[in-house]
This record gives sequence, structure tokens and C-alpha cells, in this order.
Amino acid sequence: NVMAVRTRRAGGGQGERERVQSLCEVESSILEKHWGPFDLIRMMERCALSCCVEDDDGGLVGFAAFHHAPLVGDFKPSMWIDDVKRMWSTNMGDGEDVDYSNTLVLNFFHSEHAHEEQALNEVLKMAFNTFSQVEHVLLFIPVSIPLFKPLLGNFEPLVLQADVKNNYGCYHVNRKEVVGEVVVRLAMVEDHDDLMPIFKAQNEDADAYGEFFLAQMIQSQDETNKALVAELNGKAVGILGVTGDMSLAALQEAFELETYDFLVQGYAEAAVKLHEDHVARERMRKEEHERQVQEMLAEARRAAREEVEEEYSQMMDERADKQEEEDADKTPEELEAEEKEREEMFDQELAQRIEAAEEEALMEIGEFLAHPEPSVDLQTLSSNTVCITLFCLDPRLDSQVHKLLEPALDLFPDKEYCILTKRHTARQSSLIHLFHPVPEKLGCNFSHALYICHRASLLWPMQVSRAGEGDVEEVSDFLEGEQSKDQVLSSLRDAAKLESVFLARLEGQLSAIAVVTPSKEPATFSKWFELEQFMSPGLYGSDEHLELLHLLVNPIFLKRVPEILRELLRITETFCLHASVRDAKAMPRAYDTLTYIPCRRLAPSSPPQDLDPAKTALEPNLPMPEGPPALLHTNFRLLSQPKKDLDDRIVIIGGSETSVGFADAIMSVPYLNLHRVSYVSSGGLSLRPPLYKRRSLSLSDPEYRQHAVSRGCRVVEGNIAQLDREEQVVSVRMDNGETVEMKYDHLVLAAGFRDTIMDRLQLWLAPPPPPPPPPPPPPVISSHVFNAGTSMESSHPSTSTRRMHSMHG
Repeated sequence: NVMAVRTRRAGGGQGERERVQSLCEVESSILEKHWGPFDLIRMMERCALSCCVEDDDGGLVGFAAFHHAPLVGDFKPSMWIDDVKRMWSTNMGDGEDVDYSNTLVLNFFHSEHAHEEQALNEVLKMAFNTFSQVEHVLLFIPVSIPLFKPLLGNFEPLVLQADVKNNYGCYHVNRKEVVGEVVVRLAMVEDHDDLMPIFKAQNEDADAYGEFFLAQMIQSQDETNKALVAELNGKAVGILGVTGDMSLAALQEAFELETYDFLVQGYAEAAVKLHEDHVARERMRKEEHERQVQEMLAEARRAAREEVEEEYSQMMDERADKQEEEDADKTPEELEAEEKEREEMFDQELAQRIEAAEEEALMEIGEFLAHPEPSVDLQTLSSNTVCITLFCLDPRLDSQVHKLLEPALDLFPDKEYCILTKRHTARQSSLIHLFHPVPEKLGCNFSHALYICHRASLLWPMQVSRAGEGDVEEVSDFLEGEQSKDQVLSSLRDAAKLESVFLARLEGQLSAIAVVTPSKEPATFSKWFELEQFMSPGLYGSDEHLELLHLLVNPIFLKRVPEILRELLRITETFCLHASVRDAKAMPRAYDTLTYIPCRRLAPSSPPQDLDPAKTALEPNLPMPEGPPALLHTNFRLLSQPKKDLDDRIVIIGGSETSVGFADAIMSVPYLNLHRVSYVSSGGLSLRPPLYKRRSLSLSDPEYRQHAVSRGCRVVEGNIAQLDREEQVVSVRMDNGETVEMKYDHLVLAAGFRDTIMDRLQLWLAPPPPPPPPPPPPPVISSHVFNAGTSMESSHPSTSTRRMHSMHG
């Protein structure tokens, strides 16, 4: 009887390592002959994918390790494919060939003999399902060892080139032979019976659609509504429904879609033309206004001069007779002086009258008021997207989901984008891994999350290479408007720097730029950060760490960041990559792929020498003391772990250290991608002044600076004004006076309570008072509301929030 086995990722704990070592210990000498000297713990930590195979009773019966390069022989990770092509014939037929993006290496496999066939088949399936772009798996065995079971019969040898000798034989298996290859075609009504069991298994409310829902949908296809079927061995195993007929107004109003031209065709051209027309109209209006101003000023001056001259003439006529008698007794000098005085009086009066007339004229015509620039009328432009209306696929073929999406877009050659909307309670499908979420506008409260995919993001492979002097102009154009442009260009032009600039291209078009440098002191990170939670620092050499200085990615390729980072590690022959960020608020979205590493507890910072720490509250605008930066990290193993997108709307009412700790805890879970989290606090994250002190359960100043709240978290500057639990809506009064309503699926109340009497009396060094009697039991709280930080002195944020995370998943 064939016994069933199941495969999972190998864990990194001590217990898991001991189980794997125990499995391989008995036949270790034989395994060393087959695979060369091996270190199981090192492989589990450093390889891109390590798998454990278990039987029905949970017993460990197999282990395998895959990586993006061979771990035996003299192969260099940066050029091992070139060596393979030089030594073996790698033409797999149908024009296929191995390259760095589509090939994986099986570096170790062992299983109990009773399960070896099933175990090998399952680990190969897991490898192909984990890396959707991988089409080939190679393995290298010493030529002195004949291929053994279960590899024999599953792997085929590659033919060694003439006049080439090597100590290892190279063997090959492709995706088609392990998981099969789906064929995509238009759906037919006859596919209903094959698809309905899959549809019901993946949709809890499938019965609400009716018994013949799929048949009716397939039958109703037209020019704008299509359904494609994935077929394997003559049987329909998946269906994808798309439509090109949809209204985009609600999505354009609710989501930040300007980056994607609001999903309409010709938006950029229309926006440029509208701007140019607006500038031309405003220039003409301003010129006309200036002409009118000059005309009115000239008229005002003329009228003022005529008025003053007429008054002066009348005054002189009235005094003419008397003036002759008075002037008879005066000398010529006196007469000249009086005449000069009268002219000065005339000029002064004329100037005053003209100034008053000009002011009156300007008040009458008013200042030039520029008209606001109109926005493009999106309703007049054609849609540039199709929308997913239905999807289900046999989970065994999840890694081939892109083969359904590509032809679906080909049915609408004039569309560049594909979108899907998803309720937070809906089951996550494999299709979502090809899409990335779109941020929602504040206060719009759309019921579904929006995901987007550009057809270019489905192209393979992403070519990563070092930049040269000839790429300066192209890089400069790509970085136009970016703050880091000068720094990147400086790294590119200065050959003396240790910094290297890498370019990622798709079909020759520049898609991303990365600047890296060898890490100078990787050992210091273990001192300041809790790296041991995510890796084993002792299993990496000091020269195997890479520092990421800049990463700029075209937004449509955000889902390809793991692939870019893997290539950076391979080309530089390193295993770990980290980025240190001083300003967490400015963290780019491309860094979401990296894992946030919590900081260890830090000592309170020292106050300036001329400042009494008990009087810091009386000193305005004190600079926050410097601390270690936020540390982001990844390696081959973490890059292969897919992140689960959570669409729950989480609103954190903050303003306290507890809320910062809670937000840090949920935003730094390495296998989750939360993109609908809002942190509400008056003043945002820069509210607290430096304290130069720390109670045992609070954050020191450097710790407060070093947080990851801004990683994918919307920071809302305001205070809660009203809460409606039935409708799950919280009203927030913004610091700018506006009020917005925010719907939530989970509300976290962590505003914090703190006794400020000691601070007011400057007695914070005194021993704390005895604890108060226990409070009465709290009222029952809705299942949609989490309450954190409501005690006078709660546990340290990093502790309390991790406990909450373990409770609520």
C-alpha cells in the first residue's frame, strides 16, 4: 500500500533541526558520498527552500534543500549557469534553455526508503509551486556514483560536451514532468461539470449562485465578457472570468490611482494638454489684467493731475491781485524762494493725489486671481483595464496561475491593467500573488480592497546587471523627480566608491535601480537588534552581508522586488541583505518585501550638559536624541516565503507607547502584508518631546524613534470624536479641523493612560507609589474591538503586543 505523505517548509527551531539531523544520521556516510560534505543546519538556514516530508502520523520521513546555485564543485553563484552551458548540452527542446531565473538546484535529498518515491515527488512539486518562474531543477552527483533511487527514473542526465571533463554529472527534470502543464482555452458549457467541484470548494457561498451558475456565465460570453479555462490532461481544472465593461468612477474616487493614470487611456496626454491650455489661458488673463491695470493707473494719474492743476490754477487766480502788491516789496531772491516752495507744494500734493488715485484704481480692479487648474474629465476617456469577475483553480496548479492571466489580457490588447476587488472576509486565492494592493483615500471607506496588475509585470525574465558609464543618461531620466537622484548618479560616476549600482530591465526597458555596498560591520546588528528571531547570524560569514542603500522601482513592478533582490544576492555572491533607515516615515513601498527587525531595549539617552533632565518639559523644541536606525533584513530563505495579504481594516487609536508597540508588532510580522492599517494620533508620530529618562515599562527616546509604524501604515493626525460600534465607524477630528469617518473591521484602543502628577512635580526619580487595588471587571467588549494600553502601567509594548498577536493571529 502507498502511504500518503505531506510536505511543508522546514522550520528554523532547535527541535526541527534535531529531527532532521536524526533522520539523516544513520546513513550520513552514504549521503556524504552522494551529496558531498553537508551541514544540515547550515542548509536549513541558508538555502532558498528546505522541505520536510511527514507521514500521516506527523513523523519526519524526508528532507530536501533547494537553492539558486549548486553547493558542490567549483561553481561560482554569479556565473554557474554559464559554466553549466559550457560543459553540458542544455537544450531541453521546444526552444527551452536553462538560465538564472528559471532554474533551481536540488542540493540535498534524503527519505526513508518506504516513502522515497512519494517524498521526492512531493518536494519537487513544492519547489515548482514555490517558484512559479522555475521550469527546471538540476542536481549534481559525483560521476563515480551512479544515479540512485528515487532520483533514477525521475531525473535525466545532461550530455557532457565533447572534450570536457568534470567530476560531477548533471541531471535534469522539468516542470511538465512533475506537475504537468496547463493548456488555456476559451471556456465551453461542457466544462461546467469539471469546474463546479473546484468552485464550490473555494467559495463558501457557491450555492447562492445557483446550480448552473458557471454554465450560464460561460454561455453569456460576448465581446466584453470572456471566460478562460485551464485544462490539464483533457480535464478543466480552473476558470478565469474577465470583463472590459465596467464603471471606474467609484474606484477613481476611493483609491489612489493617479500613479496608474486612473486606469484610463490617454490620461497623461490629456493631463499635459489640459495643463498647457490652462497655463496659456492664465497667461493671457494675466496679461489682460496687467493691461487693464496700466490703463486704469494711467487714467487715474491723468485725472489726479488735471484735478490738482485746476485747483492750483484757481488758487493762483484768486491770489493774483493781492500777490502783486505783496511781491512789490520783495527781493528777487525772496520771490524765487516762494516760487520754489509753491512748486514743491504742488508736486507734493500731486504725488499724494496720484498715489491715492492709484490705490483707489487698484482696489477697484482688484488683484489678479488665478483660476484653479481643472482636472481631466475621466469619464470622457476610455478604460485601460479589465476586471476579474470569477476565478478558481485546482490548488495543485497554483504556481501556473500566470498562464491563465496572460492570455486573458491578450483578449483585450488595448488594455494595460487588470484589477480585482476583494472583501476582507473572502478566501485568498493564488491569483492575488500577481497583484499588489492600491492605497485607499482617507475617509472613502470602500467596502472592498483593490488590487492591480500591469501586463508588463507578467513578463519574464527580469534581467539584473551592473550599471556602467553608458547608463548615466538612462538612469538620470528614470530618477527624474526623485530625491536620491544625485546620490545614485554620484555612486554611478565615481568608480572609487565601494557602492555598486544595479539595473533591472524587462525586455530592455529599465524597471528598477538598486544601489548596494558590502556591509561594513554586520556583527554590530546582533548587538542592537533581535536578529536571532529571523535568522542564525553565526551561520553567515562577515563577507556574506550586503547593504541596500537605495531601491527605486517602477510601481507596476512592486511584486517583482523579491526577484530583483535574489539576483542582487546571487550576482554579489552574498547571502544576507539589509537596509538601515533613519527616517521611518520616508520608507519606500519597495522596502515592504524586507523584514523589520525589532530593536533590543536601549538605555535612556543622556541630556545636554547644560540641561536639568527634570526640567525637560519646560524647554521647547528639544532635539530627539539619536539612536540606531530602523533595520530591515532579508535572505534567500525569507525571500522565498510568500506574504499573505490581509485586507482587514484596522484602526489604531494611538498617541501612546503601547499603540506604537502594537503597530510595530503587527506591521513587522514577516509573513503578513497589512495594507489597510490606520494609526490615529494627534500630531502623528512626532508628538512626544525627549524625556531623557525611561521607566522600566516605557520606551526610551532612541526606542521611540526606532519604530516601523510608517511601513505600510497610514498615519492620521487627529483625535477620535465619535464611535459607532453597530456600523463600525469611527469619526476622527483632524488636527486641521476637518472631520473624517473611517470604517473598521478591527478597532484597537491604545490611547494610553499615564500618571502625569510626578512629571508636574518633577518627582519622576522618586520611587513609584504602591499599586492601586485591582479595578472592577471591564465591560464586555465587542469582538471587533481590541483594547490595549488601558492600565496605568501596562507591560512593555513589544511584550504585550506579541502576546496579543499570538492570541488574534
